[in-house]
Amino acid sequence: MNVLVVDDEPLLRFHMQKLLNELWEEVDHIVTAGSGMDALKIIQEVEIHTVFMDIKMPGISGLDTAKEMRNQGFKGNLVFITAYDEHAIEAFAQEAIDYLLKPVEESRLQSCIERLIKQNKTEIKYELDADQINRWFPNETITNKYLAWINVSIGDRILVINVEDIYCFISEDKYTTVVTHDAEYLIKKSIKQLTVELHPDRFWRIHRAVIVQVAKISQVSKDEQGRYCLVLKGLNKTLPVSRNNTYLFKQM
Repeated sequence: MNVLVVDDEPLLRFHMQKLLNELWEEVDHIVTAGSGMDALKIIQEVEIHTVFMDIKMPGISGLDTAKEMRNQGFKGNLVFITAYDEHAIEAFAQEAIDYLLKPVEESRLQSCIERLIKQNKTEIKYELDADQINRWFPNETITNKYLAWINVSIGDRILVINVEDIYCFISEDKYTTVVTHDAEYLIKKSIKQLTVELHPDRFWRIHRAVIVQVAKISQVSKDEQGRYCLVLKGLNKTLPVSRNNTYLFKQM
């Protein structure tokens, strides 16, 4: 899922990019553009899920850019950002999902993201998972769809690791590090792929770049700012828990 941030001010683009990275874990890539013309070129080349668009920009304004995007068939979400609220009505005429005032506050952006996630869920077709099919049709045999083993290439050898022996997965650049008690290995599977392929009751995605095996968690702590982090059993490794995923530990 790709997000586009359009603003003629580099510092504001960087600020939005940083906030979105921290708050919206489902996003794969955040693309930025410094003008409406650059934004129009990007949506022709990249599939964009949501555009965060500044309204006041030199040349073509954010509102005019949005109109042209819609004329070109863009069906994604639009969120407008501005220092003024006088354009709100016209913004929503472009089917905007939300309207953020500068400076964008973290809590306000969080509520916007939650609205976008909710919008997504209403558009996704409902699919039955294996557990539901087993409950409704107990006589049917369903193949276990979750990973039991991870294959790791080491030179000309392939090492097969039981997922029960894996403590966590950490995404780094184009690779993902598989962490066991004794070693670390690199694989090309993304965190997004692993989230789908691993059993959700045994492996929790605690951050956009981290999945942990629940049975390997030693302790969870919270600092004065309310941020959570956890320690894995037998490893000198502390991992951050994103704000969106703290609910996982409030039930423990």
